[in-house]
Amino acid sequence: MKEKELERLVKLKEIDSNIYSSGAKYICGIDEAGRGPLAGPVVVASAILPRDSMIEGINDSKKVSEKKREKVYEEIIKNAIAYGVRNYRRKCN
Repeated sequence: MKEKELERLVKLKEIDSNIYSSGAKYICGIDEAGRGPLAGPVVVASAILPRDSMIEGINDSKKVSEKKREKVYEEIIKNAIAYGVRNYRRKCN
């Protein structure tokens, strides 16, 4: 793992640590991708990862290449305590 990526993940873990120290049992990360609820389909994903997990490349899906997203997705589902993915399509009248 590159040093810059490690630093970014450590900063995220510091935020998580503050949340856990205030009494939270789990933290659920969420992300969405798509055209938005007014314009078209949207995919929404959420995951609860173990406290000690550090998945390289985990980030806003719009900031990650498709190839990297697929790799990160596999790591998330392999390590997640729980996860969900939902594809929403708005029907126009």
